[in-house]
Amino acid sequence: MTALPEGKRVFLIGTGPLPCDDPFDMGFPAMRTWQVLVALLRDGHEVFLASTVPRDAGHPGEAHVSIDDEGRRLRFHRGVVYADEPGRFLALRDLRRDFDPHVTVTAGPFLPMGAGPRAAGDEPLWVDVPGDPMSEAQARAFRKGDAEPVHRYREMFSFALARGDQFSVISPSQRGLLVGALGLSGRLGGSAMGHELVHVMPASVEGIYPAAGDTPLSPEEAPVIPLDERDFAVLFCGGYNTWLDTATLVDGLLRAMDRDPHVRFVSTGGSVRGHEESTYRAVRERVARSRHRDRFHFLGWVRARALPAVYDACDLALSVDLPCYEAEFGTRTRVLDALEQGLPVASTVLCDLTRELQGVATFHALPFQDPGAVADVVVSLAERKRQRLDERVNRPPSAEGARPGREPRPHGIPWAAHRERHSLASTTRPLRQWVREPERAAAGVPVDFLEDQWAELARLQDRLEEVWKSPTWRYLGRLHAFVKKARDGR
Repeated sequence: MTALPEGKRVFLIGTGPLPCDDPFDMGFPAMRTWQVLVALLRDGHEVFLASTVPRDAGHPGEAHVSIDDEGRRLRFHRGVVYADEPGRFLALRDLRRDFDPHVTVTAGPFLPMGAGPRAAGDEPLWVDVPGDPMSEAQARAFRKGDAEPVHRYREMFSFALARGDQFSVISPSQRGLLVGALGLSGRLGGSAMGHELVHVMPASVEGIYPAAGDTPLSPEEAPVIPLDERDFAVLFCGGYNTWLDTATLVDGLLRAMDRDPHVRFVSTGGSVRGHEESTYRAVRERVARSRHRDRFHFLGWVRARALPAVYDACDLALSVDLPCYEAEFGTRTRVLDALEQGLPVASTVLCDLTRELQGVATFHALPFQDPGAVADVVVSLAERKRQRLDERVNRPPSAEGARPGREPRPHGIPWAAHRERHSLASTTRPLRQWVREPERAAAGVPVDFLEDQWAELARLQDRLEEVWKSPTWRYLGRLHAFVKKARDGR
């Protein structure tokens, strides 16, 4: 593949499988990779995507990929690195060395963020940090009941802070947080004065479902949702992550089902592979014990090209977060996705995105940890749907072709007014400008990237903490103090 004359060779580290692979479990990391990849390809750069995936993800793994983008073909190189195997950082360094890029870019949370500094050579490095890593680590530590995620995330984050030349974040709120982290890491020296290091790159869902294709689904792949026309289907789409408020989600739905026999719940997605599995399991177990368990439909992860039909079958998307730092400094791509698909959303409001959307007609704000409020919104909208259905019994369908359960002309700001802000071109503008003329940051800090050495140090640190916390260590400490006191008293 030949790049345009002004194009650069860009080594992009991200997460797969991509929307063009029509995967079953397409989460935010893959969507973020797609956002950056397509933006760079549209600008004519030659891109090598190092796609980090779990070994059992079923990644297609073609070395050369061609995708359709509004009638034109975009091509890129691709190499697959298994994220859950030893030596992944060394494999990324080999791919980067063979490609010999002008610039290295990472896209998506955690592993790409930590891998970019290890893989990059002397070329400029852009590090994407979409969501505060330490806030995510806190949420994981809360679910796990130990501090292991905090230690691991801090180690990976420190590599990124030390080596990155430019950074992108997911929200204006997170920008201040990352600038503070750079200051603590020693990056805000005098030579960096006046140089912008951190840029806001909001999420985008542009083009995701067209990229998955429109090939008919097989009977095994097509999701089955047993809904009646008068049913009101509440959708949760995506991964059940650590910051999901499972108690409010389930309690709110159960209360709504108590009050309205037509309320049903549809779930696509589930556990976040290799990251968080207890949250989804807790929801399934709670539902299995409930009196309304037959009205919950857990479809699991479904093909990307099946999701538009799932959205169209439902009446409301639900997003309910715990009040935590991750919810404040992160974003909610599932909210963007639903609104783009024409589905109203009820969501807790803490991050910049949900605050921005409060004026949108089809967005319903929810208070935190209030299952009663969840039930009220669901029941109110369900009643409104049935009223519209009853009003249409004796008159022809709307000329606008709106499906019966949707508001044909909602009052308030339409979602389309926000679409341009979340387009690929708009969200990635700072990155695209920098890639055209990349440069190293003035305050770069040299880092030793010997993976095995760092991994061994982390294992030793964990082992030492286990020893220090053990009853044996505490007993020996008291014995040592007693012997020392006795010896000194002689």
